[in-house]
Amino acid sequence: MAGTAMAGLLAGPAQATETAAPDSDFSTASDADCTRKVKVGNSRYKGDIFHSYAKTVVPHNHVGIFYTTKTIVEAPGPKSRSQARTAATLNKCGPVYKMYVKAKQTTRNKAANYAYNDLRGRFYDLDFNKNKVNGSIFLNCSELVWRAYKTAGIELDSNGGTGVYPNDIKNDGSTVVYSTRR
Repeated sequence: MAGTAMAGLLAGPAQATETAAPDSDFSTASDADCTRKVKVGNSRYKGDIFHSYAKTVVPHNHVGIFYTTKTIVEAPGPKSRSQARTAATLNKCGPVYKMYVKAKQTTRNKAANYAYNDLRGRFYDLDFNKNKVNGSIFLNCSELVWRAYKTAGIELDSNGGTGVYPNDIKNDGSTVVYSTRR
């Protein structure tokens, strides 16, 4: 038992006891007009968030949450379900920003666990302008990240409207960008 505990400590806070298998790795329609894709890559900690450029009809950007430092939970776009993806091989339209939420690691873990355990497998939500109030049967990317953190007690909507968008999360005072990939 002592060896197991020590191994968990050496693995780092986000990877100590949790692993995740990705559901799939594929591109979506929101990546269609991308001129330059970059690898998202691993995060520093569990619960970190990535933000990238995306466009379906209009530019709206994209976010996902790290369940582990190597696995992302995201709602990739129309005609797909929310799922886990491998961070090191996931390509998104650049620039890709990685950020952490100003909270205790236990709070970030709670958000990441909720995203992975309770928000995967949901059909995509096209009703962007009221995604915070229309329930969680359908989820878009920002709604998934917002709900995960809302469950952990953190509000990640910089403008407080009925809809939360990727830029609302990136521009919220609770998030801090620590890496940019171009």
